[in-house]
Amino acid sequence: MRAIAVTVLMSSFIACAGSAQAQAQSGVTGDVRCMLTMAALSGNKANQPQAGLGLFYFAGRIKAQNPAFNFATDLKPTAVKMTQPDFEAELKRCGPMVVSVMQSLQAAQASFGPPPQPATGAAPATGAGPAPKAPTPVPPKK
Repeated sequence: MRAIAVTVLMSSFIACAGSAQAQAQSGVTGDVRCMLTMAALSGNKANQPQAGLGLFYFAGRIKAQNPAFNFATDLKPTAVKMTQPDFEAELKRCGPMVVSVMQSLQAAQASFGPPPQPATGAAPATGAGPAPKAPTPVPPKK
């Protein structure tokens, strides 16, 4: 049920993107624009789960392409240039990528099936054994 709700929310999240045409962006620059868009959307409580996933997804893509990328300094040059129509266009381009990843993760989780149940009458798991005893303190030598 939760998976359906998340998918429906993400679909509405993308539908509100507006009619601006997405600019052809690729590589780190495109992913930075997507990450900034997700960050802007996360300010709306209704979008936070999806935008949060998108934020981390694009951060990972950026670091995979450029391990030296410094979020503290390298986001700002792109952020200051983006306008509201840019954000709307990027949502149309980036939103489907986030939906696709979310659906793939949900499918992977579903493929595992339900978690195994403990056998009837089995003793509860106790871990690896009893905890080790604390060492006996040794008085300091005079």
